Amino acid sequence: MSKSVELTVDKVIKGGLGLGRLSDGQVVMVPRVLPGERVRVQLRRQHKQYQEADLLEVLTPSEHRIPPICSVYDTCGGCDFQHATYEEQLRLKNGILGETLCRAGLCREEELPALLGAPLASPQPFGYRQRIRLQVAQGVVGYFGRQSHSLVPVSRCPLAGEGINSVLADLLKSRPFQSLMVLASAIELLENPGHNSVILLIHYTRKTRPAEHQAAKLLCQTLPKLAAVIFSVEGQTKGPYFTERGEVQPSELRVEFSLPGELCGQPLTLGLEPGGFCQVNLGQNENCIKLLLEWTREMQPAKVLDLFCGMGNFSLPLSMQGWEVTGMDMQRSTIRSGVRNAEAAGLGDRCQFSQESATKAARRLLAEKSTFDCLLLDPPRSGCADLIPLLPGLNARQIIYISCDPATLARDLAGLIQAGYRLAEVRLVDMFPQTAHQETMVRLERE
Repeated sequence: MSKSVELTVDKVIKGGLGLGRLSDGQVVMVPRVLPGERVRVQLRRQHKQYQEADLLEVLTPSEHRIPPICSVYDTCGGCDFQHATYEEQLRLKNGILGETLCRAGLCREEELPALLGAPLASPQPFGYRQRIRLQVAQGVVGYFGRQSHSLVPVSRCPLAGEGINSVLADLLKSRPFQSLMVLASAIELLENPGHNSVILLIHYTRKTRPAEHQAAKLLCQTLPKLAAVIFSVEGQTKGPYFTERGEVQPSELRVEFSLPGELCGQPLTLGLEPGGFCQVNLGQNENCIKLLLEWTREMQPAKVLDLFCGMGNFSLPLSMQGWEVTGMDMQRSTIRSGVRNAEAAGLGDRCQFSQESATKAARRLLAEKSTFDCLLLDPPRSGCADLIPLLPGLNARQIIYISCDPATLARDLAGLIQAGYRLAEVRLVDMFPQTAHQETMVRLERE
């Protein structure tokens, strides 16, 4: 068994890990600690340049340490920062973002105060998630443990909205649900704010059969808040779809949420089909839209290209300010939703949405000699490296990049700077409180 050692935590780095050093200078990384703490750890795994360790005891706690509110926090792999005050979480994440920018050579340390604004705090540090995904093994529902695939059973998640937790508690007591879990690999619970209900998505290991269809219908009939059960086989959200009436068409189910009138000038309802993408933290999503509108307000509304437009989450608020929007996305269902949302808001004449990859769309627009005043990029975690060299030819004065991964963001920003853009503003958006995940919004201007 590895020996236990004492060390002082120098800082917290990407992934929420604390970094300290042994007496010989070797780096040790340990979770669930805070800067300045003296801790006792169990050395676990040796790497070439550092060692992993598990926390045994906090000998000298930070003034920012608080008791975690979740009973499975020590074993669950979902959260990283429940042991820190929310203010300290924001400070740590902003520091990590600043260090990422400097290490990537995107700016110098003395430039950070002017470039990196105050982090955008989440309106709710807990209970903010509109969607959760739980793993299933041998009928047991839970999250994977920290750095393992062992399952930690959960009956409630403090990050989830109250509607989700209420339905989850009822499901776990339900016999039809237990019968459905035998062949399930995972489940997702989606809160539907516009309908005050929850949708259950079950990932299945084979095609469904009549007995499972009956169990799904029975669940909807017996649980008042459960609006629908959807089966997903082989990772495709193709159904079948069930409500208390029995099987229904996908077009009959929509997840809807509303943006307040003071945000866009008038109320706006956005809808999407279950399985389509929308931000899990709807309160923080409003803050992202607000920042986007602030950043574009100084420009005369003209032509904007939204290359990962989804169901129009950013496109439609911009269109309401007078912008003419061209939007592309690869997911057919989100484009259907985008068109529908635009028409319902009376914005169909100012929004053109089409199903196309961002790179293919950029090449086509370049061939057509199209130009835009503003580009909006909200790519998946992998970023958009192939797209970056094509963007300067679209002649945009401003690019706004929204990212959920600091590493791919840094790579793509380096490409844009090389192409003649400069960083104007960077903001951390705390979309995922209690976790080490980071969402960042960046505004770039053409040199």
